[in-house]
Amino acid sequence: MSDTTIKFHIVDVFAEAKYEGNQLAVFEHYGNISTELMQKMANETNFAETTFIDMQTIDNEIVDVRIFTKEMEVPFAGHPTLGTAFVLKKLRGKNETDVKLNLKIGVIEVHTIGETLWMQQINPSFRGDYSKTEVADFLGIQASDIADFPIEEVCTGLPFVFVPVKNKAVVEKSRINFDKWENFLKANQLYKANSPWGMTSGVFIFTDETTRPENHLHGRMYWHEGGAVFEDSATGSANGCLLGYILKNKYLGEGEVYARVEQGFEIPRPSILELSGKQLPDNQYIIRVGGKVQAVATGEWGISN
Repeated sequence: MSDTTIKFHIVDVFAEAKYEGNQLAVFEHYGNISTELMQKMANETNFAETTFIDMQTIDNEIVDVRIFTKEMEVPFAGHPTLGTAFVLKKLRGKNETDVKLNLKIGVIEVHTIGETLWMQQINPSFRGDYSKTEVADFLGIQASDIADFPIEEVCTGLPFVFVPVKNKAVVEKSRINFDKWENFLKANQLYKANSPWGMTSGVFIFTDETTRPENHLHGRMYWHEGGAVFEDSATGSANGCLLGYILKNKYLGEGEVYARVEQGFEIPRPSILELSGKQLPDNQYIIRVGGKVQAVATGEWGISN
C-alpha cells in the first residue's frame, strides 16, 4: 500500500462567530476514495456530518457532493450544504453569489447575500398528528406543556417530528428516554426499518419564547443514531421543515414568514438560523434557510491506496 494525502476543511455553520454553530468537515477528493472509506472518515471526524467534494467537477456549473453522518450516507442535510458551498466558493476563487451542489436528493442552489448563505429546500411533505401523551412521555415533559398545535412529521429530504411547547423552560428541561422514544418511532412508522423515507425521524421541540430578544423561536433537535441519542447544535434541514410546519399551521400568523431561530444554546454551541418563506396555492411552499459560516481550519488527511 502507498500513502497519499487529501485536503480537508473545518467550518462552523449557522455560527455568528468561530467555535459556535455546527461543525462540518469538508474533504476534497478526485474519485480516489471509496464509499466505504468515506463512511469511515465521517465516523472518524465524529461530527454530525462530513462532506466530500468531487474535485473533478469543481469547474462545472453543478458540483458533485456527498454527505455522510457517522452512520450512513444521506440525500440531504442543511448545515453540510451551506458549509460545503462556503468552502466551494473559496476553492473556486470566484466572486460568485450562487453555487449549485449536486446532492443525492438533486441539485440545491446556495445564494449568498452579504455574509449570509441561503438555500432553498424542496417542497415539504407532512405526515401524522401524534399523541401528546406519548410524545411528552419520551421527552420527559408533561402533555400539558405542549402547545395547542399538532405534533407533525415534516420532510424536505430528512424527516423530523415537530413538538411545539409553551415556553423555553420546557425546551430546556426536555430529556429523551431512549427506549420510550424508540418504541414510539417503531410504533408510528418513523423508524428507519419501517419509515417511508428509509430513515429514522429526528424530533424538534420548539417555542416562541427566546433567549435573545432579536430572535423569534428557540429549539432543540434530537436524533437517533447508532443506538444512542444525540443533540444537534444547528440543523438546517430540520429548520426548513420547521418553516414548512409554521406556514402550514400558521404558527406565526398568516402570510409570509421571516424568523430567526436559536438552536444549540443548551449544549452549548449557540447557533442562529434564518428562515424565509411562504405558502403558495396547491400545497406548494417556498422554503429558504440561511446562516453565516466561519472558517476554522484546513489540513491534510492521510489515506492508503
